[in-house]
Amino acid sequence: MGTIKNMVGERYSNLTVLEYSQIKNNNSHWICRCEICGNKTEVSRPNLRSGNTKDCGCMKSEKISNATTTHGYSRSPTWVSWSKLRQRIITKKNKTYASIDYDKRWEDFEVFLQDMGERPEGCSIDRIDNTKGYYKENCRWATQREQCRNKSNNVILTYNGLTMCATDWSEYLGINTDTIRRRLKRGLSIESVLKK
Repeated sequence: MGTIKNMVGERYSNLTVLEYSQIKNNNSHWICRCEICGNKTEVSRPNLRSGNTKDCGCMKSEKISNATTTHGYSRSPTWVSWSKLRQRIITKKNKTYASIDYDKRWEDFEVFLQDMGERPEGCSIDRIDNTKGYYKENCRWATQREQCRNKSNNVILTYNGLTMCATDWSEYLGINTDTIRRRLKRGLSIESVLKK
């Protein structure tokens, strides 16, 4: 096998090459980001260059009929987010299915789009209050970082009038997050937990 051509940064259809992965079946394989949904996938060089692989496979999950689609957003990032949301809350056979209440009007993409607007780059749909369902007033477009800070298992601490999760306290005070969690497990006071 000769020298491997560096493909990092190149874009093929809806895939942007992020990094080299491995040699498999005498072909270099690359980790790519799908620009439709943001997922990462591994693709061989021949499939990228030929156009055989255009996305991570997210578009196979919904069959699109151009004859019946009038909104012009098919395959857009917003439409893909809506499609995945529908699968999660409606399709019981889907592996990501969850029994979560939702606005039945959102079964229509155009209503969802009107309520939520277009998906900003790098964001996905997030419930503000995880104990409530998917409704306009309880949903937002959020980055991965924002969603991680909104998990139901986050440790929330209040000290000197400030309330933040452990990760935010870690950044605010310059204390390692693991140190904060260890101190909490030892049953220390909030003052001791957040002491440098």
